Amino acid sequence: MVTSPNALASQIGIGVLGEGGNAADAIVAMAAGLSVVYPHMTGIGGDAFILYHDASARTTHAYNGSGAAVALATREFYRDHGLNVIPERGGAAVLTVPGAVDLWFALHERFGSMDIGRLLAPAARYAREGAPLARSVVRGLTEEREFLSADPGARELYGAQGYEIGDRLVQPALARTIEMIASKGRAWFYTGEGAERIRAACERAGSPLRGADLAAHRGFFCEPLEARFRAWRSLVTPPNSQGVALLFAQAIYEAASGAERLDPGGAAFAHRGIEAVKLAFADRDRLVPDPTPSALAAQQLLGAKHAAEQARRIDPNKAAPDTAQALRGGTTYFACVDESGNAASMIQSLYFHFGSCVGVPELGIVLQNRGCAFTLDAGKPTSLEPGKRPFHTLMAAMLLDGDRPYLVYGTMGGDGQPQTNLQNSIRIAERGMDPQAALDEPRWRYGRTWGAQQPGVAVEARAGKACIAGLEARGHRVIVADEWEESMGHAGAIVIDKERGILIGASDARSDGAALGL
Repeated sequence: MVTSPNALASQIGIGVLGEGGNAADAIVAMAAGLSVVYPHMTGIGGDAFILYHDASARTTHAYNGSGAAVALATREFYRDHGLNVIPERGGAAVLTVPGAVDLWFALHERFGSMDIGRLLAPAARYAREGAPLARSVVRGLTEEREFLSADPGARELYGAQGYEIGDRLVQPALARTIEMIASKGRAWFYTGEGAERIRAACERAGSPLRGADLAAHRGFFCEPLEARFRAWRSLVTPPNSQGVALLFAQAIYEAASGAERLDPGGAAFAHRGIEAVKLAFADRDRLVPDPTPSALAAQQLLGAKHAAEQARRIDPNKAAPDTAQALRGGTTYFACVDESGNAASMIQSLYFHFGSCVGVPELGIVLQNRGCAFTLDAGKPTSLEPGKRPFHTLMAAMLLDGDRPYLVYGTMGGDGQPQTNLQNSIRIAERGMDPQAALDEPRWRYGRTWGAQQPGVAVEARAGKACIAGLEARGHRVIVADEWEESMGHAGAIVIDKERGILIGASDARSDGAALGL
């Protein structure tokens, strides 16, 4: 079974499984495919994280595929350029190394079974022959046209024309890049021609990224961060990923709920989840931005005592004060489970739509702007320092029953990721809902929406007047969103039903995706 936010990428993944590939093979092929068919959300110029369950050893591994701030990215660099904040777009926004390609090769080397040329071939074919543009891609191209047109490289790739759903986006330079990565390997991108092209584009655009930064990059395998959620082991990617926010929210929600089961469509249920998220974000913000977070501190915050203390702060009839900032994110989440029980939960992103909107036309890519998560203020956990990895909204998740996966799940959506994952884990694992029905339920998202002056709670209109009125009566500032609001996330989920021996997949109707099985 595979699930992704673009049906073409899902077809790539299920094709690999049909030829005898395993979950590592399929997820790499899907990652490359999404870089072509969903270029506003992800690409070779961005980062990635993954949880991978090795069924033979019954162990789950995490890989941190995020890039660190480059050597020239100092606070003085930005001050000397007359900047008091790191820009969100343009050359100065490109200050971290793209780590996705490194992850592809690290995962393939350790767990893959098929030739990587075969795995990357479908992505190269779609780039060379053209892939029909999905709804979300057209929206991204339209909304970001001004930024894409401002950079000569990005304008050459995307900004010269209008687009409609179904138009074919032909990307010959990207096709060649993927083919060269497949034939020459990781080194082509980080020390060879690819690195040289990136360096030259960055110097033209005024970015501090240089060839030595690319050559020095290495992602790494690490232990997932783990806590309990009801009967399951809940695993997430560890800091600098914000995955721990989900563990905090699940623990606080469970401590506040006990054995009580509220109506999952009601205001009381949404209020409890929102208040748990507020408290979880406060804990997250104390831990995740630290470049060397203490494992002991994390375990203390994940403990039952701390969760119970936080849960007691929730007033069932009154909203706590709003403090959240807006953490954006255009991201792809995708997952795979193979016939042997290997499972991959992966997320890959450029951060904002088209990242920095700085293009490398010779490679057919744009570069991420993940470094704008840093601050130029000194003495803060998020203060910019060369070699430091930024705070990442990206997170991947699994629930395990003993030493085997039960639910493989995740979503895009910046600050919304732990919130959507909380709602889906409750509905699927705690309430036993069919995963597709769970993903189709109306969602809420707490925080400051783009451009808003105040935080609030965005609620899809389908939640109904009673739920909205109930939240407002508790003091929430409710923003009624579209019935199927894309910013609520492109979620994906696969349930492994070991009793019946089947897989149950789901793909978000807010995306352009599909869950496909064999």
